[in-house]
Amino acid sequence: MARNSTTRTGLEKHTRERILSSPVALAFVRTVVARRGISEAEARQIYLDYINRSWSAGHRGRRVMT
Repeated sequence: MARNSTTRTGLEKHTRERILSSPVALAFVRTVVARRGISEAEARQIYLDYINRSWSAGHRGRRVMT
């Protein structure tokens, strides 16, 4: 599957869709939209940014075994 070079987080499209369809992601988006008064698209991007940062931080310095 080709990577979508326009994706800010660098996640593949199907991965983004899978992440955003989780119950946790849906609840996060609803809560942020209600509390901050921002659009759903902005709330989804905030969630993806958070996931991307936490994933990157969790895998720093680890060796990948091939």
